[in-house]
Amino acid sequence: MMADKKTLSFLVVVGLSVAAGVALAVQAASQLGLKPGFNLFSKQQDITAGQQAAAQADKQLPLLNDPQVVGYVSNLGHRLVQFEPLPADYPWQFKVVNTKDINAFALPGGFIYVNRGTIEAAQNEAELAGVIAHETGHVVMRHGTHQASQMMLAQAPLSILGGMLGSSGSLLGQLTQMGIGFGANSVLLHNSRSAESQADTIGTYVLYHAGYDPHAMAQFFQIIAQKYPSRTAQFFSDHPNPGNRIQAVNAEIPKLGPPNNGRTDSPEFEAVKNRLLGMAGAPQSGQPVQQQQQPNGGQSSGTLTRADVMPSRNFKTFDHSAFRISYPENWEILGDANSAITIAPRAGVSQNAVAYGVIISGFQPDATQDTDTLYNDTRQLLDSLRQGNPNLKVIGRDENIRVNGKAGKSVEMTGQSPLQDSNGQVLREHDWLVAVERSDGELLYMVFIAPEKDFQSLRPTFENMVRSFQMK
Repeated sequence: MMADKKTLSFLVVVGLSVAAGVALAVQAASQLGLKPGFNLFSKQQDITAGQQAAAQADKQLPLLNDPQVVGYVSNLGHRLVQFEPLPADYPWQFKVVNTKDINAFALPGGFIYVNRGTIEAAQNEAELAGVIAHETGHVVMRHGTHQASQMMLAQAPLSILGGMLGSSGSLLGQLTQMGIGFGANSVLLHNSRSAESQADTIGTYVLYHAGYDPHAMAQFFQIIAQKYPSRTAQFFSDHPNPGNRIQAVNAEIPKLGPPNNGRTDSPEFEAVKNRLLGMAGAPQSGQPVQQQQQPNGGQSSGTLTRADVMPSRNFKTFDHSAFRISYPENWEILGDANSAITIAPRAGVSQNAVAYGVIISGFQPDATQDTDTLYNDTRQLLDSLRQGNPNLKVIGRDENIRVNGKAGKSVEMTGQSPLQDSNGQVLREHDWLVAVERSDGELLYMVFIAPEKDFQSLRPTFENMVRSFQMK
């Protein structure tokens, strides 16, 4: 069937508009100095991997299904991606997680998750738009699959990987076999400072061209760090401050064009925020664990006693995709073989706040010219941890250690425990950081945690776990 003249004219206009949009995106990316890093994946494989990870995340996360809230966030997200400085032809989906924690994350291929607490903490629509635009920046820069590609290269030579590039199925299958995943708790969601800086640049660009105040994104990050330290620990673990964030954004804005009177708020945002604030409370990580200190030195909350958190002398082994470790048989694994994990007694964790146990995760530091790379990378890690928990303080000096033949750093710290005494006073906590560098430059680190009064009795167990730790 032949198209009439009007149809042909419309198709020509649409084709020219698409071509112009792509050309503008290429020009903008060049202007900003943005270029996605090395990647073994195609864009379609980004989408496939993201779809699979999103299907798992949707089962694991407490998604909010309120049509007004979700519809608003989705509409806002789809408006923003029209202004990306890089090609953004992804099947974008925007979802709201029903938790008070302030965070957001992006899966490859355009799947964005925004926590309810982020919307409630934002002072206006421009700040929320900045968070979403920042996350879309991770997608269009393909940070997730770039990290996965680096991890794959570290585990297999190019001669093996080269044969897989022609088939998306075999590449994704190999990714799973290597224990690399994009789940909601994956270490691949922990961005490097350089990735954060790139996402900041894109977020600023998108805000400016979408007609918002381009300062809003950096302002939001600064405000939540100051006002909500207990609710942003995971946020700043996933989004380490690239340094001088406000200054960097302010320096970027004049490059984007003439000054504009960008809008900050909308009636729709205020309606949605008020709707959320009026809803029943959502779960929140980091809430104090109400436990009382007994005269005999034990701790209880109801039937909880000190015996509930003390480790067994018998150990068993956990095989992660990146390491192997032995741990007390009466403690449990929270997480899986492809994610950051917590090993702790069930009674030692409440609302995701760890009072007794160990957190094991990865950290991708920025490249540095310093000769003592491990020292500098550990400093970056400590800065990142302190951004998430400003109460952390280093005790003394860090020490060089060996972990199964690998060079590592040992750092003692103190902070606030999620536990309280009988008077409602927060207990002091002792934290022991052990960081080991992988061949790809990423740090694998363990943070051993206990109230200060119990730490020394747990130290032999923690030391046994370090001795058992083997990187893969």
